Amino acid sequence: MKAFERIFLYTVLAILVFYVFLIDNNAESQVAIQEEIRARRIVIVNDVGQEVVWLSTDEYGGTMHVANKDGNTVAMMEADSEYSGVMGIYNKDGNPVAYMGADEEGGTIGILNKTGNPVAYMIVNKDGDGAIDVYNKSGKVIGSLP
Repeated sequence: MKAFERIFLYTVLAILVFYVFLIDNNAESQVAIQEEIRARRIVIVNDVGQEVVWLSTDEYGGTMHVANKDGNTVAMMEADSEYSGVMGIYNKDGNPVAYMGADEEGGTIGILNKTGNPVAYMIVNKDGDGAIDVYNKSGKVIGSLP
């Protein structure tokens, strides 16, 4: 190939690349946007390959977990067999400290201390009324409404 032919060919290729990637946003966006992604499990990893977010399914429904740098779950949303849905917050060691859930009566909110003992619960009782229980650090009830 002669020098003139190479210069011409490389110039045409450079113009095409410039046009496709920098000018024609439609072409780029059509490649980047997917209408639908289907998977049983999606994992997001950090820069060192450690799993930090995962979305998955099981026989009850979906689940999403977020982990800290130590690999401990610190936040979770899932569907399970006992509740319609559960959201949980965990301390840095992966121990539950707060959650919200739903059952056949209604909603539940619970706060736990660092040892895992409940310190407060708000629930809907079987009559459809609200109730609050407060516990000491050992998990013993110290007050209730109603």
